[in-house]
Parts: sequence; structure tokens; C-alpha cells
Amino acid sequence: MNSRRSPPAETGLIERDEERLLLRDTARAAWSGEGRVVLVEGPAGIGKSALIASVRDEVRASERTVLSARCSALESTYAFGVVRQLFEAPLRRFPAWLDGPATSSRAAFDVPRESPSPGGFDDVSHSVLHGLYWLTVNACADGPLTVVVDDVQWCDGPSLRFLTYLAGRLSGLPLLILASARTGEQTGPESLLAELAHEELTEVLHLKPLSPSGVADFLRARLDAEPGAEFATACEQATGGNPLLLDELSRAMREDGIRPDTASAAVVRGLGPRAVSRAVLLRLSRLDADAVAVAQAVAVLGDTADLEVLRRMTGLAPEVVLGAGRSLARAQILWTEGTVGFVHPLIRDSVYYELSPVEQEARHEQAARVLLDLGRSSEAVAAHALLTPSAGRRWLVEALLDAARVAVSRGAPEIAVASLRRALAEPPDADLAPAVVRQLGLAEALANEPAEAAVHLTAAYGTESDPQTRAHIAEVLARMLFFTHPLDEAVAVSRRARADLPAELGDQRDAFTALDLYAVSFGADDAGRALAAAGEGAGGDGAGSKMLAAVRAWDRAVTGGSAVECLALARSALRGDVLVRSDPSFMTHIAAGVLTLADDPRAVEVWDQALAEGHSHGSKMTIGGAMLWQGWAWLQRGALTEAEERLRGYLAATRRRGGESEPGYAYGVGFLARVLVLRGELTEAAGLAALPRPTPPGSDGDIQQVRGQVELHLAESAWAAALAGLESVPSRRRPVTNPAWAPWGALAARALTGLGRHDEAAARAEGEVAAARTWGSPSAVGPALRALGLALDGAGEPDAVVVLEEAVDVTEGQPPRLEHAASMAALGSALRRQRRPSAARPHLEGAVELARACGATPLAERAAAEFRAAGGVRLHRRGAGAEALTPSERRVAALAAAGRPNKAIAQELFVTPKTVEVHLSNTYRKLGVTSRAELAGRLPPET
Repeated sequence: MNSRRSPPAETGLIERDEERLLLRDTARAAWSGEGRVVLVEGPAGIGKSALIASVRDEVRASERTVLSARCSALESTYAFGVVRQLFEAPLRRFPAWLDGPATSSRAAFDVPRESPSPGGFDDVSHSVLHGLYWLTVNACADGPLTVVVDDVQWCDGPSLRFLTYLAGRLSGLPLLILASARTGEQTGPESLLAELAHEELTEVLHLKPLSPSGVADFLRARLDAEPGAEFATACEQATGGNPLLLDELSRAMREDGIRPDTASAAVVRGLGPRAVSRAVLLRLSRLDADAVAVAQAVAVLGDTADLEVLRRMTGLAPEVVLGAGRSLARAQILWTEGTVGFVHPLIRDSVYYELSPVEQEARHEQAARVLLDLGRSSEAVAAHALLTPSAGRRWLVEALLDAARVAVSRGAPEIAVASLRRALAEPPDADLAPAVVRQLGLAEALANEPAEAAVHLTAAYGTESDPQTRAHIAEVLARMLFFTHPLDEAVAVSRRARADLPAELGDQRDAFTALDLYAVSFGADDAGRALAAAGEGAGGDGAGSKMLAAVRAWDRAVTGGSAVECLALARSALRGDVLVRSDPSFMTHIAAGVLTLADDPRAVEVWDQALAEGHSHGSKMTIGGAMLWQGWAWLQRGALTEAEERLRGYLAATRRRGGESEPGYAYGVGFLARVLVLRGELTEAAGLAALPRPTPPGSDGDIQQVRGQVELHLAESAWAAALAGLESVPSRRRPVTNPAWAPWGALAARALTGLGRHDEAAARAEGEVAAARTWGSPSAVGPALRALGLALDGAGEPDAVVVLEEAVDVTEGQPPRLEHAASMAALGSALRRQRRPSAARPHLEGAVELARACGATPLAERAAAEFRAAGGVRLHRRGAGAEALTPSERRVAALAAAGRPNKAIAQELFVTPKTVEVHLSNTYRKLGVTSRAELAGRLPPET
């Protein structure tokens, strides 16, 4: 692809002083470290390009770095085409911008290698975005940066996704993003453009037409004469105050010797709204046939219009092409500085649409063939091939296949889908058809088009002969169906593929067995459990064996196993990092989930690895899964701020890609509802809990949504509603007995206690305690004991204190800090009711402090009220010390204490440098220190 310079700014902008002042002020704020986006909107010709070009040229004159790109409709099919315009030339001067995490952005620039995946495609979409973010951060480290993108409505989807991704991470960066967008027409990436416009740090600037006095000023400057009032009014009515239309009108009048007086007003009215087209075609008609041929070729070719391509397209000698280009430049139709292009897209449209549809198709086919013969990129060939009718051309299918491979390798599967659908419609020869169908199905799966992907992957599986490739196709298909289709379809695909595998592919067999077994968690029957119980597999070092070990660990964990035995299986699955490298978006979460249920602190490390894998080599699905399950892990540990941040991020990202019907969304809704209840945000929690459940009854996602609803009822003291919710829990395909995952006994005991049915409450809680002790983790045993203690306390039983003391002891110093706070609060309340206020107060005061640190405002308030009822006079509002640190603050502080600079910390934790600054500032305040050197001795060990 050619790099290019945008046309120079138009001088003498009229009625744009206010906008230019706003842009200058915004630029100064952005360069000070408070990054900003300005999106200049308006209809074609209103002066958007001229306005942002004037700012761009001012910035360049101040010797600040400017990266500039100009989008075009033809190049909207180039993967990261605009990103390459912005960065390719500067990277030749500043290769260090690609250091560190920015390395993964190389996929957007380099010619990709063949994919190592048997099926041909791997999803690297998020890793490229992450790398481009750090590329931008590195560029900003050299000084304030301005990114200018003109006609962003034609921006290719991957580049626009990057701009939106960047716009949400501007805090702390000296960066101004200045973009223009044409309104009033349908564009491909419309939802992404709307997302960019609605980012918090984006300001949308709507350009208005020139006023009557502005039109008069414009005419006076262009015609070097005073326009008559009636003439100026006619010009305003003919052009709507549009500067480009006025400019073309003025040029035509100058060339024809028309004076700006009353007698000429009728001539102006006759031109009407097609002023640009008429003026351009009139100027073009005054040139020779060679100039017309070159103009038409440039209109078809776009920015692939270099001298050699134009020579072949027109059949003209090089010197003739150059002469025609000079004539077109003098006529202000083309600009030829750097590469060739039209001075404005509307002028290009005037030339292009003078060609009939048949002529347009023929010219695009000619362009595709010329570019292919010259060895130009497959993307350039494909851009033209997409605009031709089907004709069974093998060369075109092969070019589209290669363009699709390039697009996916660059993290742009949606562009690959367009190329492959066009290749399928050509149609391909019989020997190429299977490859087209296979790659189309895989690309559709990556692009989140499950219905279409299922059709094509099913067809590809039926025609593929290579066992490894067949297995890969089936695995992609089965996983996709798990999240998007009736479950029996996914199970059938998995079982069929397993049965079809030759004996030597044992590890792949284990992978399908794992999928079959885990289908139970999605609400399938238990045939998978019987299959896995046969004992085969899960003992090797391959990815499939690790997957099966992970799923067996989870299955045993929720159905009556002990933490000790399940931890051994989960650790075996994670050993050697085979699982996290090969499957960071699915089975890794299952193994880490077992660690979380068992309160093993390594769970945080595993999800960090999965997140790192996703950022370095993975997809939006990998990142989203890590955010979802990290959110749950922080919820289990009582870190409500971190949990809320991750879960909101996951749900927002899922909604953006239309994934509300995915099972993962149900988990996220259930988890976030619980977080909001604990934080006291009951209205929002009720809205979440009321969402329809898209998952099968009895699935794990369904369980978590039911749990969120029941915990909301308990927080509202709606005891009967909570019991009814528990009684309506659907029958499950397997017995889920682990209270750390589904604490039905403890929740029922709390509801029964609220209703005064203390004996029933105690009986339910005792059963829960027994199940919790079988599992054995503090996060299971603590809440069960607390539920029993509350039931006994409600009945006035003195043994309540003994039970609650054990709940406090079990959770003290353990990961579930919020549960420890709740147990202390319950114990303090029981002691107060037994008229032991002096014994109660320390527990209640500790509960208040710890609940505040966790962000659990309702618990802190209840414990504070109990403290006062126990005779407490003054709570110590410390809000300081190591106990007040959030987990994120602890992690940042630990890395800072080890000597890591802020940028390196941000890279390791996948946050922005500004976030690191905020965490360190909070940590210094809470610990009472002023430097990194003082941190090490003040930080407690991680639990």
C-alpha cells in the first residue's frame, strides 16, 4: 500500500474562527497529558477537511509530531489500511516505537507468515489492538502527538476499532485525535463511528453552512468583486451555504466570465444542487482525451494510481500520463504531490459516476488484473475484485483467498469474510471450493457470525480429508455452538468428531471428551460425565489431556469432591503452561475456577497469564473471558472495586458485539448483581436480576443468575421471595453440592431466619456446613458457619457465639476478606445481644474497617450501627495502612517497590500508565510514604 500525504489546507477559511479556536484549546489540553478526541462532522463539502488540515499544518509548523491519514471508500477493505498510513513512514525513522508490548502490532504492518493452525486461521484481533495502543504510548513518549484522520466514515473497520480502543485509554497521554466524518450517508463501520463519538473524551464538532454574510464574503474573496445582494442570495440558495459548492460555482463563473450581479442570478439558479458535478465535468471536457482517460483511471484506482499502473490502465506512454496529470492539477481536479489523488472526494465522484455501471465493473476488473500482474498486494487486488460481477475466474478466487489470509493474520476477520464470500460467489473451481468454504467458516466464527459459520464449518468438516484439520474444524464448530446454538448440536458435533478420530490422535480425543463433559455445565445431559468416568486420557502432556484434567477437576469440585483432590487435578492441568498457551479463552478458566473455589491464591496468577496471552496473541473472546472470571475471582476474595470494574468491562464489551444471548453473559449478570448488592446498589442490581435468562435451566450460568436474584431478595429483607427463588431453582443434570459455587443451604437458612423459622434455618445451615467441610475451603466453610450461627442467634441459642467464632477463625488471614468482615460483624452482633458489649466492640470495629476497605458499604454501616448499640462512642476512620489497600494498589505497589518504572508496570498489568500513577498516589497516601524506596517495608505478603 502507498503512503501518501493529504492535500494542503485551504487558506482563508470563512466563519470558522470559533471552531479553530476550540481546536487549538483542545489541542493544548490534550498535549498537556489529558488526551482528547475531536470528531468534526458535516455534509460533504462543508469544509471539514479544510478545517482539520489547517490545524494539522499549524501543528506541523510548531514542530510537533503529526500522523496523518486520508480514508477512501476503496481502501475500506484494507486491514488496518488507515493505521498503516499513520505509522508506516514514522516507523522507518523511529523503530523503537515497536519495542515492548508494541511488538504484537507488527501483524498490522508486516507481510504475515502462514498460520500454524491446522485450520488455517488464528484470532489475533485483540493482540494487534493492544500492540497498537502501546505503539502509540511509545510514540507519545517522544513528545505530544497529533493523529489526524480525514473522511473517517470510510475508515476500514480494524483501524476504526483501534481509534475507538485508543479513545477509551487516553488518560495521561499527550495525544490529540482529530478526525472528520461525512454525515448523511450510510457507512460500513457505522456502529464503531458512533462508539467513537460517544467516548467520554470525545467532543463532536458539527460544522454549519455559511451564513448569508459568510456567502457574500466567500464570493468577494473568490471573484475579486462585490457580489450583488440578489446574486449572493441565489448562490446561497443554489449551494445551501456549502463552501465546496460555492468554490466550484465561483470557479465556473470566473472561467465563463460571469459577473456577480443581478443579471447573473438566474444563471446561478439554473445550476442547482449539481454544481460540483457540472463544474468538474465542464473543466474536464475542456481538456484532451488523455487527461480524461487518466482522470477516469484515477477515479477507479484510488491510491493505487501510481505511474506504472496508470500507464497500463490507460495504454498511454509514461510522459503522456505525466503531462495529463499536470493538466488535471492545473484544472484543480487532481493533486499530484506525493501520490495522485482528487482534490476532494466529491470531485472524484463526479468523474467516477459518469462511467456507467457496466463500465465501472469492467474498469475494476482491469485494475485487479493489472495490480495482480504487477505483483501488488492481494489486498489491493481484492479491493477491486469485490466490485466486479461473478465470472468463475480462478486468479480472482486465489487473490481473494490470499487477501483473506492476510486480513485474519492482521486481526481483521470481518474483512476476510467479505473477501471469502465474494470468492464463493465467483464461484471457485472444484479443487479450490473446500478451502474457500473452510476459511470462510473459520473467519465467520472469528467475526462473531455464528449462524453463517455453522453452515460453512459443517460443510467443511464433511469434505475435509486430513484428520488434523477435520479435528480443528470440529473443535471450532463445537465451541462456537456451545455459546450460540442449541446445546445438543454442539454435543453431537463433539461426539461425532471424537468417534471419527483415528487412534493415533489420542490427545485430540481427550479434547473432545473434555468438551462433552463440560457440556453438562451448559445444561446438557450427563452422558459426557459417564464418558469421562471411563478413565481414559487426562494423563498426558498434550493440550487435549490438560483440557480433560481441567474439566474433571471442575466436575468433581461442584459435585462433592474435596478441595485437596480437585486442586491436584487442576494444578496438573495447568502445569507447564500448555493449557494457558493453547486454550487461554476457555479451559484455562475452568482450571483456574477450581483454584478460586479452593481459595488458592495462584488463581489470580493464572488469570493474569490468560490475560497476557490474550493481549499478546489472542482475541476479544480471550480478553473477555479473562475479565469475566477475574471479576468473579475478585468477588470471591471480597475485592468489590476490582470485581465491579472487570465485570462491567466484560458486559459492556459483550453488548457491543451483540453477545447478550451468550451463556457467558448470564454468568456476568449474576456475578455483577451480587457485587452491586454487596455495594448497596440495589436498584441497579434489581435491573440486572430482572434480565431474561438466556441459558438452559440448571446450567452454571443459570445457577449464578438465580444466586444473584436470591441475594438481592435477602438484601431487601424479602425473605419469602428469596425462598421462592430457591425453590424454583430448576432441577439440574448433575448434583451441584459445593457451597462455594451454589450456597443454596446458607441462602435458605438466611431467608428462614428472617421469617423466624429458626429450627428449619438451623437444619438447612447444618447440611450446608457438612457440604462445606467436605470441600474444605474458607470461602465455603465460613459462610456456612455464619448462616448456622445467625440461625442459632435468632433462636436465642448461646452456642451461636461458638459457631460464629469458628467462622471468624476459619476466614482470618484468608483470601475471602469480605467474608471475614461479615463473620466478625455477625459475631459482634451476637455478643452484643448476649450482653457482652466489651467483647463485641473489637469485632464490630474490625468489621467496619475491613468492609470499608472491600467497598461493602451496607455491611460497614450495619456493623457501625451495632458498634454504637454496643456502647461504642467513636469508630477509628483510619482508611489507611496496608489493610486499606485494594488488590490492584497492592500489585502496583509491589512492582514499584521492586524497582519497576510506571510504564513497565502498566505493560505488565495491562492498564494505562495513568492508572498506575493513580494507584501509586493512593498507596503513598494510605501507607504514609513519599517514595518507592519506602514501599517495600510497608507491604504485607499476598494471601
